[in-house]
Amino acid sequence: AVLGIMSCQSGKTRKTMQIIREWTGKTIVFPDIKPFCLSANDSLFIPSNQYKILFYSDSLGCTQCSLRLLEWKSHIEDIGSKADFLFYIHPKTERTLLLDLKSTKFNYPVFIDTANLLYNTNKLPDNPMFQCFLLDQNNKILAIGNPTRNPHIWELYKEIITGKPAEQQPLTTIEAEQTEIVIKDLQTGKTSEAVFRLKNTGGNPLAVIMVESSCGCTVPEWEKEPVAAGKTTEIKVKIRPEKREFFHKTVTVHCNTEGGRIVLNIKGSVEK
Repeated sequence: AVLGIMSCQSGKTRKTMQIIREWTGKTIVFPDIKPFCLSANDSLFIPSNQYKILFYSDSLGCTQCSLRLLEWKSHIEDIGSKADFLFYIHPKTERTLLLDLKSTKFNYPVFIDTANLLYNTNKLPDNPMFQCFLLDQNNKILAIGNPTRNPHIWELYKEIITGKPAEQQPLTTIEAEQTEIVIKDLQTGKTSEAVFRLKNTGGNPLAVIMVESSCGCTVPEWEKEPVAAGKTTEIKVKIRPEKREFFHKTVTVHCNTEGGRIVLNIKGSVEK
């Protein structure tokens, strides 16, 4: 059966269900755009898998926040060669996009859609949550939703691609040494670091599924291996402010606890 999915959070709106019903089963039409890649010959990229994951991003808002390139790199490594990833980006400027690709070492093909052809040809939904699709080999939409914004969507994508149900992690409990860190010497263009320590206080291993930042100027790093009961793991967050402001960003740790996540806060004042 063809599946259309969104966030597994409660309170799905009528509009959400309408979008899912409208788009599930549609066929995406791809414009003729040559891909760009930092480290490879552009012309060598030819989609060859049974499944494709299509991600579109427009030029609105913070580029790093909308692209979430580090999260995409993690997903690409996770699924291996079982699916093709198609990134269609309509950037504010090509220069800004190229700088983001270089700073994150994103060495995967990207379609720089300066004329916004993919969006206009297919009349894509305006909501960024619905601008990502799992497609079959005929470009028919099997599932909808941005997996970098919700780890449950990624698990559902993997179920469809691999044909195997996602393994259910036994639950545990965690305790944060602190959920808020204030950094006093934040400066534009200068990288600072905040370190959060989480202790596994339950009886089962702690699995950190994904760490999501609220802005591209905060980049989290974490251990991918399960954390044994009674042990502590660190979430390291590199912060590089882009402008003078009161700085308040969040980092959401998705893990196998009853609530499914814990939100960590980084605050400070960027004065220069």
